[in-house]
Amino acid sequence: MRAAIRHLMRNRRRTILTLLAVLIPVYFLVIMFGFANANLRDMFDTATRFDTGHMQIRAVDARATGSATPLMRDPADALAALATVEGITWSTVRLDLPALASVDERSQAIYVRGVIPEEIEPISNMADRIVAGAFLTGRSTGVLVGEELAELLKIEIGDDMVLLGAHPDASLGAIRAPVVGIYNAPETTIGRTVVYVSLDTARQLARSATAATSIVIRVDGVTGPWNRGAIDRAVTDLRAVLPAGYEVQDWLELLPMISTYMGILTPALLLMGVIFFALGALVVMNTIYLSVMERTRELGLIISLGATRSRVIGMILAEAGLIAVAGAVYGVVVGVGLILIIEAFGGIPLWGSAAEMLKTIGMAPVLHLSINVGQVLLSAFAMAVVAVLAAWLPARRASKLEPVEAMRYVE
Repeated sequence: MRAAIRHLMRNRRRTILTLLAVLIPVYFLVIMFGFANANLRDMFDTATRFDTGHMQIRAVDARATGSATPLMRDPADALAALATVEGITWSTVRLDLPALASVDERSQAIYVRGVIPEEIEPISNMADRIVAGAFLTGRSTGVLVGEELAELLKIEIGDDMVLLGAHPDASLGAIRAPVVGIYNAPETTIGRTVVYVSLDTARQLARSATAATSIVIRVDGVTGPWNRGAIDRAVTDLRAVLPAGYEVQDWLELLPMISTYMGILTPALLLMGVIFFALGALVVMNTIYLSVMERTRELGLIISLGATRSRVIGMILAEAGLIAVAGAVYGVVVGVGLILIIEAFGGIPLWGSAAEMLKTIGMAPVLHLSINVGQVLLSAFAMAVVAVLAAWLPARRASKLEPVEAMRYVE
């Protein structure tokens, strides 16, 4: 080991180059993990707090494919079954109805979302998204509209809106309700098409005192998409006790677009990791090979003095191992340090088309980074192993040197 350290210090420029070949891939992999984790967490939080929950109970759709969620005439038996399942931290009944919104001569096809405001407020950030007026209350008979719909229909706080229900399983209903609030949606489509009302108001529109379209559920201990196992267990337990006529869908089944994105993201990260590791391995192999070439006479002398082939291989691999470990550690320190600094300043704010693109897929126009210990250790360990393996060929070549020929070698 001392000989390895002494040789590394002898040619510091080459040692630094090899160190960077290990450091840079680890650094980039940590940063990529940071962006990917934060994006997935942002998408997860936006979807589960604003729309889907971790999973939903719905009526089995007996109709042909359509845009309306099947109607539950009375979800009491489903709620009773839900109460027997452990690990459920929160649930609420919701009623989503396709409808037509009219103001004077202007109209727009929308979805009316009936909620119990006091129940969704603890887990939803909707109240924080109000830009004018106020959030709903349980006794409210008004509507909450998105900024995009308010601009489209040219309505303001206090204006009346006529809602005409159009659910295929419900009687045709119509109500007139004042606009009590305007919200900023995480996605432009939601802001243009989703109108929030109290559950009682939505049931008036459906002309049913007990109707619902879903029971939205959150599972205890789930903080992100990496807790998929807890959600899957809850889904399995709930399916076992639900009466006939109901089904359970988790958040990925409710949002297939995000499921597709997650399916693409993992192979993309693996591909990028392979590319970075391959480039780092080539640099390590090349520099170790050059080191072996320069030390041909020295290695021949060592072998002639009785050093075994395995001892020579071990000496070369020890040098590579020291560089690999140091480079991996420095890569982790630089990568994690940058993540901590960025998050300390609240992320990287975006503007222009990049911000609009993120908003259209339901994400905040701010880039955050997040990394966990497992990913840090994986990045460092994988690159260190790859670097040592890359040094194997030069080490093997050094071990096969013939002492007499090696000592005659002239650079």
